[in-house]
Amino acid sequence: MKHQEIIQHIVSWLTTYSNHSKTEGFVVGISGGIDSALTSTLCALTGKKVICLNMPIRQYKTEYDRGNEHIEWLKKNYNG
Repeated sequence: MKHQEIIQHIVSWLTTYSNHSKTEGFVVGISGGIDSALTSTLCALTGKKVICLNMPIRQYKTEYDRGNEHIEWLKKNYNG
């Protein structure tokens, strides 16, 4: 697969969507799973502001902690 092309396509779509809707960025609920980690990372790649909320819903503490770790990783690696 052409992973970089797919990533660029999604990031471009997110950027265009945000620009057309006149928003400054994205709000993403973080669960500690791969779906929310991937979504928030793709949003961060746009360079726009990303607000992440850890959303524990009947899950193990390890999943909640993993969500917090991902949020900290995003803060460290992206400025948006």
